Amino acid sequence: MRSSTSLWIYENLDLCHHKKILEIIVTENIPHSENKNGVFINMNCFNPVIIDKINKYIEYVEKQENTLKQYESMKHSYKKNYFDKEDKEEVLYSN
Repeated sequence: MRSSTSLWIYENLDLCHHKKILEIIVTENIPHSENKNGVFINMNCFNPVIIDKINKYIEYVEKQENTLKQYESMKHSYKKNYFDKEDKEEVLYSN
């Protein structure tokens, strides 16, 4: 992968993202084994194309999470400014 940072990011992804990365690996016919402890993959078998696909997926996930955080922040701001009763009264009386 890119660096140890990439591995740290991968480890902190949700399970659904782990499954998608495994799907990328399986579609590239990389040998792997699975047991009750998880899936084991020899990363020495990775070629630059696979690494690039995984990195692009991780970047996509990070971008989506950042976008979601921005929308959640906007939603909270709108709720606070327009729908909280106390704040609404202040806005009405300040005009």
